[in-house]
This record gives sequence, C-alpha cells and structure tokens, in this order.
Amino acid sequence: MLYVIQILAAIQIGVAIGVLLGPRHALRLGSSAIAIALSLVTIFTGSWVYLAIGTAIFLATMAVRSSTAPVGG
Repeated sequence: MLYVIQILAAIQIGVAIGVLLGPRHALRLGSSAIAIALSLVTIFTGSWVYLAIGTAIFLATMAVRSSTAPVGG
C-alpha cells in the first residue's frame, strides 16, 4: 500500500508542476507549491493524510476561474 500512496504523490507532484508551468494565477501558484510540499512529505513518510490534504487544497483552488481572457482575432 505504501508504494501506491507514493505513486499517487508523485502523480500529484507532476500535475502541480504542470500547473506551475501554465498561465500564472497567484492562488494556483500557492496551492501548487503547497501540494508539491505535502506530496513530498507523503513520499518520505508514507502517510496518506498529507496527500489527501494536498489534493483537497489543490482541487479547491483549481475551481477558481482564471482572470486571463482568450485573444480573439
């Protein structure tokens, strides 16, 4: 079970890095950093609680609409 939790944490790190490389939004930047930190804690400790908290924070802030508008031409 430990390996499954660690793989899920690694997937969350990858997704959060993808968000960091995307369009900038201050709230998403902060939540991605928190998700990465909690995922790293999960990998080293094996506790799923940190992964669940990081995922909840990450998903809650992904629902925030971006302030950038698409450019039409």
